[in-house]
This record gives sequence, C-alpha cells and structure tokens, in this order.
Amino acid sequence: MDNHWFLVKYIDDIFRNEPINIGVVVSSDGSVASHFLGQRPDGSINGQKINRRITGVDTYKAWVRFIRKEADRGNLDSRIEALSKRVGESYVIERRGPVLDNERSAQEIADSLFTALVSAETVPAQSLDVLAEAVFKRLAFPPGQKIDRDVDFKVKVRDVPQLVTFDYKYTADRTVLMDRISFSRPGKPLAQSVNDLLFRIDVIEKQQGINEFVALYSGTDHSPQAERQLRVLNEFAHTVDLTTERAQCDLSEILGVPALT
Repeated sequence: MDNHWFLVKYIDDIFRNEPINIGVVVSSDGSVASHFLGQRPDGSINGQKINRRITGVDTYKAWVRFIRKEADRGNLDSRIEALSKRVGESYVIERRGPVLDNERSAQEIADSLFTALVSAETVPAQSLDVLAEAVFKRLAFPPGQKIDRDVDFKVKVRDVPQLVTFDYKYTADRTVLMDRISFSRPGKPLAQSVNDLLFRIDVIEKQQGINEFVALYSGTDHSPQAERQLRVLNEFAHTVDLTTERAQCDLSEILGVPALT
C-alpha cells in the first residue's frame, strides 16, 4: 500500500443506501495511521461516542480492529476489491487519493481528514431531558399547576409490591404521565426499552386508572427499527418528537395548556 488515504463508511439501511463517514486511514512515507468515530487518544474506541445510527458497538469495534490490521499489512486495496463483491455489507472502504503532504505525519493527516469529513457529521445531539425541559418552558401552566418529575407509583405485580416510575406527571382535570424514550439504542436494547414502557403503561392503567400517556423522543434518532417501535408506541400513547417546531403545540394540545407565543 503506497502513499494513499482511504475513507471508511457505514450504511445503516442497505435498501436506502445512505452511507455516513465513520473513519479515515492514511498511508504515508511507510507509516499507517487512522482515526475513527469514538476514538480515544490511546486509539481505543468509546462505544458511547459512536454515531447513533451505527448498530452494534461490538461489531463496530471489530471492524475498526480489522481495518487497522489490514492497513498495517498493506492489504486494504485487496480488501476493497473483495468487499465490493459482497452484497448487503454495511461497512465500505473507499480508496480516495494520493497523499501529497510531505510535511505532516500520517497521524496528523488522518486527524485533519477526520475533522473535515467525519466529525462534522456527528454534532452531539441534545439529551432528551434538556429537550423536554425546553418545551415545558414554552407552555403557560396555570397558577399552582406544574410538571412533577420522577413520579413513583406503588403497584402490585403478581401480588408483589413494586414501584413504577414515570419521568413526568401533569395533573389538571386529568392526569397525564410522560416518559422519555431513546431510539438511539439499537437492536434488543431498544425493544426492551419500548416493552418496559408498555408494561408500565399497562399496569398503571389497570391499577391507578390513568389512561393518558405521552412518549417523548428525538427525531434525530432515525432508523427503520425506530420507526417500527414508534408505530407500536402510537397504539398506546401520544408520541411527541421533541426536536420539531410543533412539539410545543403537540404537548399544549395533549395537556390542555396554552402555548407561549
């Protein structure tokens, strides 16, 4: 492998074919360097820092190890040819061009390319609690009424006392319970989060007589699985995308509280 650099991409949905840049590899003057999403200063990968559209932290880490290993061996060109013949592969390596910079090290070039091509795509999203609080501040609650937070209910599950918690409660002429749900957890963890919320909704409806629920989520956590789980939630609760302009109006209508202009 001569003086060249490579761009590594990840495709979340093969059918939609919308790749995102996740890393770069640089070969320059006999040295090989790389920079990937979630990479710590020591080169290890922090799984909590990878893009939310990437499914499977362990798989991602394994691919990073594989790419680095093949790059050190000078085999990326042959790997690109082999991977191009595989159908349905989520990880793609592209040979982009020669390295013409003779003054900087391979790592400095890799870091520069990463900043230009990858990091700009991964602006950290606001947390759901911050988004929710921002929307609540845009509602005109009547005097003496407010949003209660971290609300516990005593219930029984198979005659065993349990505590069931919701993130928010608003009570006026009726009680509305709200819960944040993150769609950034792919695979089984996401399904477990949704099933947990559905269980809590069911037990509260039966034992507390409350039947108004809201699932608060971020539309930036977009994936086919998120869409499927959202359709399930819509059968049991109102769903509000906290990142949209209409979030304030949606909650205003659900809670029966005027929206601030």
